[in-house]
Amino acid sequence: MTPLARQGALRSRARAFLAGRGPTPAVALAREVLALERVDEQIAGRLVETLLEGDPAFSRVGSGWRLAPSSAPRLRELAELPLVVVDVETTGGRPPGDRITEIGAVALVGGCIVDEWSALVDPGRSIPWFVQRLTGIDARLVAGAPPFDGVADEFLSFLGTTTFVAHNAHFDWRFVNAELLRSRSGTLDNPRLCTVRLARALLPHVRRRSLDALAWLFGIPVEGRHRALGDARATARILLHLLEVADERGARTEADLIDLAGHPGTLFPPRPYEAT
Repeated sequence: MTPLARQGALRSRARAFLAGRGPTPAVALAREVLALERVDEQIAGRLVETLLEGDPAFSRVGSGWRLAPSSAPRLRELAELPLVVVDVETTGGRPPGDRITEIGAVALVGGCIVDEWSALVDPGRSIPWFVQRLTGIDARLVAGAPPFDGVADEFLSFLGTTTFVAHNAHFDWRFVNAELLRSRSGTLDNPRLCTVRLARALLPHVRRRSLDALAWLFGIPVEGRHRALGDARATARILLHLLEVADERGARTEADLIDLAGHPGTLFPPRPYEAT
């Protein structure tokens, strides 16, 4: 990533962090945005000033920073928050060498599933036998399917600017961005939400937070397990239950969900995928 691109990514994280937390001391911004856990207050002030000074989206407040009034987004209520749950099936666990074989997505608005989309993808490489046994996706099934480049526009249109949600979101996020980096020379900058992390925050007494374990806990039947759309549907239903729990805990807005999730990257634009 170029220095300019990295500066833009860090400013995006600062913008999202300030949107959720309000005015924040420079030292806290240095810890959360620049990932500097131990930093002198004066050094933190200079580093954050170098990053944010001159950007009209930010303004000083005392020894800290806030979003300029014209840049502060309205915090949406959870009931109106658009979300898209994504699941990918792959040839293995390590992009960019491993590739996507199927991608599915389910859209939610106002606590309801409103749309869904899926596509088989030709990975352009062999599919290991154990993956075939797990998913049922083999060379015959993807024969004639488009490469990811052929479905990328449909996926991006379906996702839009909404929050990218997945179970163990880091996995799906990295694969999608690896494919987009290859086919579109760019990556997503959507907010993202991980249902594993959300379950960890909301259900600390539950030991197992796998998709199967949470589906069993909430009484959700899973049809089409280890297929992209089937897993995305199950994750979407799990998410709806988790949002009900969040509401019971007093969460009403995006910022409340961030606080509950307890992880700085949960609903913030994360660092872009890097091939290295």
